[in-house]
Amino acid sequence: MDNQFLVALARHPAVRDALGRCYGRADMMLDAGWEQVADGMKAVMRGIGCEVIFTSPATRCRLVAQRIATALGLEIRIDERLHELDFGRWEGMLWRDVPRPALDAWASDVEGFTFPEGENGRALRARVGEFWDDIVRQGRACAVVTHGGPLRLMRALARGDVASLLADAPPIGSVHVMQARAHPVPMAGGGAPGMAMPSLT
Repeated sequence: MDNQFLVALARHPAVRDALGRCYGRADMMLDAGWEQVADGMKAVMRGIGCEVIFTSPATRCRLVAQRIATALGLEIRIDERLHELDFGRWEGMLWRDVPRPALDAWASDVEGFTFPEGENGRALRARVGEFWDDIVRQGRACAVVTHGGPLRLMRALARGDVASLLADAPPIGSVHVMQARAHPVPMAGGGAPGMAMPSLT
């Protein structure tokens, strides 16, 4: 029998100066009003009997997780594997300033394209998959505060679906409760990212 547990998958609230900008590992600051968003997430996490909160090290996730953990008296674990995709030298650039040939190269190979001085989709997939395997083995009701890239993979893993790097990311500041399944599932990517590419944060 599968070991099943509830997991709240949360995407950080809005950040400052993000419009039209490429940011993954860049440590963007949260926009005004983030506390109210975090408090809404807190109510959901309390409701599922959350035992531990995992968070990306990025300030925009860590502050949210710390606020919730403090309010609920929960354990918090900062996990490097929950970082967003590393865009390398593209970090902080406006999307319009990224050379078109580079964007085309990414679109043609979303799994294998390595950002200059950054990482590629396979690296993101590997570390997120490793993290997911770890929480599945623990089988505890938990919350994960992270970014669009990791969440598009974890939402599929929780459903037992094939996970795609091109899946829609959940909205900024949202939290979704899912029944996670313990057994491993295949992950797949490929195709052209089109307009979805800039929503990875």
